[in-house]
Amino acid sequence: MASGISKVEHERTGSGGVYRSAATAVALTWVLRLIGFCAVFLLARLLSPRDFGIMALAAAAMALVDIFSALGIRQALLRIPEPERAHLDTAWTIQLILLVVLAAVLAATAPAVAAFFDEPALAPVTAVLSLRFVLQGLANIGIVEFDRTLQLGKDLRMRVSVRLAALVGTVIAAVLLRSYWALAIGLVLQSALHLGASYLFHPYRPRFSLAKRAELLNVSLWMFLAYAAQVVHHQAERLAVGKIAATHVVGFYSIGKDLASIFTMEIATALNRVTFVTTARTGAPLHRDAGRAVAMLGSYAMIAAPAGIGIAAVAEDTVAVLFGAQWLAAAPLLQLIAPALALYAVYKLIVSSLQASGRARTAAIMSCAGAAATATSVFAVAAAGGGVLGIAAAALVLNAITLLAGMLVFARVSRVSTMRLAATVGRPFAAAAAMFLLVKLAAVETGYALADLGLSISLGAAAYAAALLSIWVASGRPEGAESTALALLRDRLGAQLRQVT
Repeated sequence: MASGISKVEHERTGSGGVYRSAATAVALTWVLRLIGFCAVFLLARLLSPRDFGIMALAAAAMALVDIFSALGIRQALLRIPEPERAHLDTAWTIQLILLVVLAAVLAATAPAVAAFFDEPALAPVTAVLSLRFVLQGLANIGIVEFDRTLQLGKDLRMRVSVRLAALVGTVIAAVLLRSYWALAIGLVLQSALHLGASYLFHPYRPRFSLAKRAELLNVSLWMFLAYAAQVVHHQAERLAVGKIAATHVVGFYSIGKDLASIFTMEIATALNRVTFVTTARTGAPLHRDAGRAVAMLGSYAMIAAPAGIGIAAVAEDTVAVLFGAQWLAAAPLLQLIAPALALYAVYKLIVSSLQASGRARTAAIMSCAGAAATATSVFAVAAAGGGVLGIAAAALVLNAITLLAGMLVFARVSRVSTMRLAATVGRPFAAAAAMFLLVKLAAVETGYALADLGLSISLGAAAYAAALLSIWVASGRPEGAESTALALLRDRLGAQLRQVT
């Protein structure tokens, strides 16, 4: 690039490079979530459900304000074949100005947030969390190059270093303070460390400029609407629960959603990074390679379905092992939340694929409709006295409907058979449902939660693989995610055998 950032090496976009990048993206997510696991494991034993509830409500308020920071500037940069320095500097300047304004807005509305949820502690916590916006705005825009060139290994090292340092700081604060302030300090510390690391890990140094503002903002408007809708969709339940339930109940709901997100939404987000870049780089509409589009959705479903439905099957043992007895009330919620997030994780790929292929407007309209339907439904359930479980059940139903609607749009845009697409996505969910029934019927009971969890996971994994293979064979062995996975497995085993011989 003219800006001094290295040019994209197109050979990275070959199939091998894409698979390696996807594997790195997933590895990045798992490493970060393993650190997150350790954090939750420790903090859940040092802090109370009420502490987590306060932070969940503050985070929900912060997320709603953060909607307005998602102008899609990053995605707009990724869709420009060779961005100049002016593009990067303009993106950084817009990012900084916007996030500073949002920090002021969040700090000013902190008392209103506390009044809405009738929780005085929210006012000072929300005000402190507003500092995160300023720190995020100052971060180096140059690290977008990690995505552009699929150099996710560098991103892995940067993020892991930040997360480990933040974990140590948060745990120390929790030991000393024994209150929700430890969580707030940890979040601000993480943003501060990320700011420093972004300049340490990438040599680019941004300057103030608005030279390319029209070009970037014109591209990103529909990206913003889609992101805003997804935030509303994701936070609607938490806001509805916070309005009708005690703070400690919000803590149960929040920790259930965070746990389920690790295995569903986080994996989808990681893979979407690779999908967006590789799809946007071709510049071709989805119908030019319909088979690849269908296989992508099937592959995501193969990961998300067993993860989300599997967690639901072992919810009680999972909560007992990871968080302790004081959190067991989260288990019934987790049984509904985890499958709901599995469905939404697959839907997010549809949105990302549409955006990357030049259909950002379609993705935005679709996401806004889904968010409106979900928010209306969960608040209606709350107003009707449906309770927390009713809200979780409503979200599950709406996420299923949202995915079905997204698949109809995707089928039309990619010009593939709706039945073919439904079968590709449906097979993994059907296999996961069979796995759920078997694990529940087996009802492993050794008297030790850890042993029960391990045996149930092993049984579930074997049952899922057998069920998916059986359904695929019974369907006539169609081309798609299953055939691709088997081909990759054969290649891998063949390579290992050749090394042995």
